[in-house]
Amino acid sequence: MRALRTLIGLLATGSVLATSVSASPSIVHFRTFARTGLRLTDIVWTGAQFLYVNNTTNHVWASGPTGAPLTRFAAMPRQVEETRCSVSPGTHGFTPGDLYCHSPDNKIYRISANGKRVTVFAVLPHTARSDGAISFDTAGSFGYALIVATGRSGVSTPAGGTVFAIGPAGKVRRIGSYDSPGGADEVAIAPASFGSAARQVLLTIDAGHTGSLVAMNAHGQARTLLKLPDGLNPIAVLAPGQTPPAGTAQPGLYVTDTLSHNVFFAPNAELAPYAGEVVIGSELGGFFWMVRPLGHGFAAITLTTSLNGTKYNLEAAIYVAR
Repeated sequence: MRALRTLIGLLATGSVLATSVSASPSIVHFRTFARTGLRLTDIVWTGAQFLYVNNTTNHVWASGPTGAPLTRFAAMPRQVEETRCSVSPGTHGFTPGDLYCHSPDNKIYRISANGKRVTVFAVLPHTARSDGAISFDTAGSFGYALIVATGRSGVSTPAGGTVFAIGPAGKVRRIGSYDSPGGADEVAIAPASFGSAARQVLLTIDAGHTGSLVAMNAHGQARTLLKLPDGLNPIAVLAPGQTPPAGTAQPGLYVTDTLSHNVFFAPNAELAPYAGEVVIGSELGGFFWMVRPLGHGFAAITLTTSLNGTKYNLEAAIYVAR
């Protein structure tokens, strides 16, 4: 079980203040949900099945709500490193059930709901390789577009990247750039209750031994909300709306680990005290924090979990709500 000190980010100064505030009082128990045998970079819940993205091969596999067995769903061209995907909400011009994937070469692929048709949907005007950050704007601040972010994670330089919005016809619009050390692994849309960053883009930045949570508004203005002592990667909003409802799947938090090839699962009942908050995780250390507004800034409360291994490679998280 892990307990790091709580960190509070001060927006006014961009600094990080260490405090003696205790970690979460209860333990969140993760168990192995699926042993996939895949070098996982992402997991998607479509409302009917789970989809898993395999690192570098760029193949997508599927399973039912129980996590097994796996069957091949679709294949994109091989690309070294991380591709991540997001399922269409089926609104504002996006076809229901289609899967959109951000490849390391900054091509955005559209995969039909049955996996039989794979096409290039858009190409980002960015030549450096990226780590696949992608999500739909479910709040409307960015016109309900598909949101993608460039940037190379794992090291402090090169620093930063660019956030784009893509409409249902594949038109790419630049929102703005960020210059934090490292690059974005994941992107999410902040909930309406998220203080001064409500409904903004949230980026988890991995700079290797450090990480930061960056917010960007619809005008392209970026700011660092928090800095943390490990490179950040998984992010999820613990509220309905960013993934389809659970249906026959178990509601809760699903996290992929490239190293073990496993999907870890924490049940919704143990996450109930944090409803509506944003959970972020570190890639290698397996640490998790709950992020909430605090005054003019934000607090990162250490989440005590049952993950007690010595090394992880956590690449993605989704929250499936009832």
